[in-house]
Amino acid sequence: MKRFVTLTTFAMLTLFYVQPGFAQSGEELKGLRGPEATHQGKARIELVARASTAPGPIQRLAVSMEVVSNTFDGSARIECEAQDEIESGKKLEAWLAFGGVKPQGERGWKAVGSITRCGGGSFDKASAQFGRALGIPYVIVDIETIPSARPRGKVDLEMTLRIRKFTVFDEHGKPAYAGSEQKRRFDLGPGDDAVVPLLVADPREKDAFNVHELFLRLRARVLGQGVAAYGIISVTADVPGVDLLLDGEIVGRTFEKRPTILSNVFVGARDLRIRDLSGRTAGKEVVVEKDRTIDVTLKLLDLPSSPPADLVPIGKNPQGYDEYWRSQDGAVVVKVPAGEFLMGSAEGKGEPAERPQRRVFVTEFLMHKTEVTWRQFRKFAEATGAPLPPSPLWGTPDYYPVSNGMYSEAKAYCEWAGGRLPTEAEWEKAAKGTDGREYPWGNEWDPDRCNSLNGGPHRPVGVGSFPDCLSPYGLVDMAGNTWEWVADWYADRYPEESTRDPKTGIQRVLRGGSWLNMSTWLRTTFRHKSDPNWRNSLYGFRCVQQVPQ
Repeated sequence: MKRFVTLTTFAMLTLFYVQPGFAQSGEELKGLRGPEATHQGKARIELVARASTAPGPIQRLAVSMEVVSNTFDGSARIECEAQDEIESGKKLEAWLAFGGVKPQGERGWKAVGSITRCGGGSFDKASAQFGRALGIPYVIVDIETIPSARPRGKVDLEMTLRIRKFTVFDEHGKPAYAGSEQKRRFDLGPGDDAVVPLLVADPREKDAFNVHELFLRLRARVLGQGVAAYGIISVTADVPGVDLLLDGEIVGRTFEKRPTILSNVFVGARDLRIRDLSGRTAGKEVVVEKDRTIDVTLKLLDLPSSPPADLVPIGKNPQGYDEYWRSQDGAVVVKVPAGEFLMGSAEGKGEPAERPQRRVFVTEFLMHKTEVTWRQFRKFAEATGAPLPPSPLWGTPDYYPVSNGMYSEAKAYCEWAGGRLPTEAEWEKAAKGTDGREYPWGNEWDPDRCNSLNGGPHRPVGVGSFPDCLSPYGLVDMAGNTWEWVADWYADRYPEESTRDPKTGIQRVLRGGSWLNMSTWLRTTFRHKSDPNWRNSLYGFRCVQQVPQ
């Protein structure tokens, strides 16, 4: 089971479309907020609301939409935003236009700006009100949503995005666009949001508009909840970052040195549990009373307050391999046994850089069960004074994989934690085992198993959010979510022998693929390369260390 709102992506060239809903044509323009109303890249717009029939008692919802750009330095900027309070079942209509282009040469084009303009109603009706000084829009999106209140504070969101992307000027200087329309419905729980990629820039678009990605972020919450009785549960656990379940449903994760607060819990007897990625559980039944807070403490590993060693054995995982809890950063590490495996791809398969395929022996080692998280990296930064990497547009939630870090920062973290970055050979063996499988789980691609372009919410998620994205040793997220730095310099081919060559180079290797890559890039043998000083919101890492004797 996946633990996030599920969206679907449609790709055309470099433009990715993710849209829920069924909506109809636009309403009369109610208001326009263009560049003249922009302040520091942000413009606030009004939405057009039109009633549609909705049975049952009327409830009001707060709905917000933001257009966010992710720039070269990894920082995020809200380009424009819309928000409104409406009745359940009403339709919201808005538009956005990104970038500006003008003709250059014979049917060519030149960028004249990367501003985002927004308004209520449809773009075609609004566009007559602004001139061409800012160029012809590069991307145009008409947005229609119908949010409907559901029980327990959830919102059913129906949405249609009609997206047009500029392609060429014709012989008369008129712009031509490639268009797409998709409709979809998804559920948002209290506090949920959905981040929808609108543009993933190709090299020319990066240079022209100084942007890596353009996203649409959606939120919706119910303002009226009726007369049901609720209480609050405050949960403290000995292990941070594990799933918190209420009546069998995942409702959050535990925190370090502070409780997790569950608000608006229906009164009565409730089953409360915590569960880690290896299936260990602890729980109890609690009785929730109206307008009262109940404090609950759960112990999963019963760790000592002052561990006698850096690594505390916590038993075997379901795959049969030893796991340890590391006191330095609170990470769980998994023992990968020594032995030979077949590294790389055979002739005629994969990419040239994955060859020659050969047998490689690696000694036993411990590896992070998950990618290093923002919570863990913050502990390193507090202990050493090292700066945090720039925040990506989705923020720095405790249990999302840390990203935007340079190779040197990943290396420094691993050394502080008592280890190092894995070699390519160690990483590949941990991902595929000894049977030569193409993906961590087997040889058949399954889009529901990992966070990729072909399956997932099209944004990073908390580590372990795909519990079936497992390697043979019980390591999670070895495919998708974020790329992972490894220790090796990149070369166009493997050496005939040796597990770690060359000794110098220009680019370092990354493995595993990200949430923004297709299945081919998520194979256990695929190799990616990057300047080690390059910050990228798709780059993360995990560490290895020696097995205690």
